[in-house]
Amino acid sequence: MKFKSTYWLMQLISWLFIATIALKYNELEKDTFWLHCLYFFSVFLCGIGTTHIYKLILDKYQPQTSSKSAFILSPLIGSIVVGFLFFLLDSLFTTPERVMTKYESFGNYFGLFVDDMWVIMPWFLFFHVVRYSTYKQEMQDRLYAMENMLKIAELDNLKKQLNPHFLFNALNSIKALTIIDSKQAREAINQLSELLRLSLNLGEQQMASLQQEIKLAKDYLSIEKIRYENRLNYCFEVDEELSEEEVIPMSLNTLIENAVKHGIEKIKAGGDILIKIYADQDFIILRVENTGKYDPKPKNSEGGIGLSNLRKRLNYHYGNKAKLEIREESGKVVSILFFPKNK
Repeated sequence: MKFKSTYWLMQLISWLFIATIALKYNELEKDTFWLHCLYFFSVFLCGIGTTHIYKLILDKYQPQTSSKSAFILSPLIGSIVVGFLFFLLDSLFTTPERVMTKYESFGNYFGLFVDDMWVIMPWFLFFHVVRYSTYKQEMQDRLYAMENMLKIAELDNLKKQLNPHFLFNALNSIKALTIIDSKQAREAINQLSELLRLSLNLGEQQMASLQQEIKLAKDYLSIEKIRYENRLNYCFEVDEELSEEEVIPMSLNTLIENAVKHGIEKIKAGGDILIKIYADQDFIILRVENTGKYDPKPKNSEGGIGLSNLRKRLNYHYGNKAKLEIREESGKVVSILFFPKNK
């Protein structure tokens, strides 16, 4: 849009100027007012029309795809072609005698052609400079906008990875623990620091090893254990041979957070969480079982954000080769992630 408005402004100003110069220095066949007007508007309209066709042809090619030689040759060729058209136009309005008198030393009509070409060449040079500089500015603006979007996405992604409420609750739990058991409080602070460090690192990665995912999950549950005490019990059953297999970051922790928030937290007596990681044929299975009732449409608007985000990331990374299933089995909510094994 910016180049479009600049382009039409350039067209009007430059061709009004060129038409005025042409009218002043060309000797027409008849020195009448109407012939001068006809010549002026012929130059003006012919200039806008031919150069706009030139622009439409160039629009098929982006400036970054053009070589340096093309950048130099394009205005030269354009000047020759359009200059020849103006030569034909001038030939209609100028008598042969005046052409021969004025351009005798240049080879008569060839001199007129050279004059027409040099008059319009600045337009082509200026057009290419404006086009290229506008394109570069648009690219810089796009990059700047993308950088801002990435920053916003990074912050939003981190917010979804570690719920702010969890951080506040964890800090309050540790604060209370300092009065009861200072040694355990120090350990909890270390665990929270490690959790934040690891979550930030995973947020910058496209993939994470199961070893990293399990470490993050254990740190998370250890901190939640301080808050829920005997209301939260958890157990890991992990096939150690899969520790180097890679999955998308924060996938396991999303299931565990969901189990704590919508399972354990809602039950007065608390409950159990069982985390199983194993292989089944060509798939890696991350299974999280928790005490509770499965509600496919939670009343809390935040209920589905983490899982919805996880499904989108699964689709982005794996297409239909990975999936998330959630169901209720024997009084427990079972969340299962299926990942294709690394080849």
